[in-house]
Amino acid sequence: MAQRVLLADDEVNFGYAMCEFLKMNGYEMMFVNDGRTALEQYHKFRPDLLLFDVNMPEIDGFELARLIRNVDKNIPIVFITSISDDSSVANGFEIGCSDYLKKPFGLRELLIRVQKCLLISTKNNDIYTLGSLNYSPDDRCLFRPDSSAITLSDNENRLLQQLCQNYDQVCKNGDLAINIWEGKDIDTKRTLEALASNLRRKLSDTMLIIENIRGVGYRLRKESAA
Repeated sequence: MAQRVLLADDEVNFGYAMCEFLKMNGYEMMFVNDGRTALEQYHKFRPDLLLFDVNMPEIDGFELARLIRNVDKNIPIVFITSISDDSSVANGFEIGCSDYLKKPFGLRELLIRVQKCLLISTKNNDIYTLGSLNYSPDDRCLFRPDSSAITLSDNENRLLQQLCQNYDQVCKNGDLAINIWEGKDIDTKRTLEALASNLRRKLSDTMLIIENIRGVGYRLRKESAA
């Protein structure tokens, strides 16, 4: 069965070009040109991936993505837009997009980005959006927007998975040690500190913080705006 893509862009000519190109490459497409219709079709069409322009009538792409993220944490969202300043790109990833494609771009590049996002999202595991990175516990990888990957060690992967599953909640040191080292005799405090430090480096280009609640445990949270 063909994977379904919902495309929303108020540039009608380019929208049709993208739509037809993706159809030729085997995708079932739905094309609309405003945000409100896109939201309606999200519920009716049941897409596997969303392609959203940012500047659209009725509901803009960022707000549309926020509304969908309230009910669906996993569907890949790709922004396709001429708005490419750093703050807008950062905003897109903070909302939870999987990729951000800056216009103008070629149709071949679009296809590659769509294929990559769908490949990640259709694996039989949870995919977590961590700022500009997609985290796949089964692959032990953090995927960058350019499709390159940051590989995690087994223990880094176990720690990050626990923190993601308990986002913004404190994971106690003892519970983390049991889940990561399975009862082995270790210096829990020092070993966890070293492991968390390594993970912080790998998340350094996101707005996420691995916070040490001294004497209690760790939690993953978003950095507060300045």
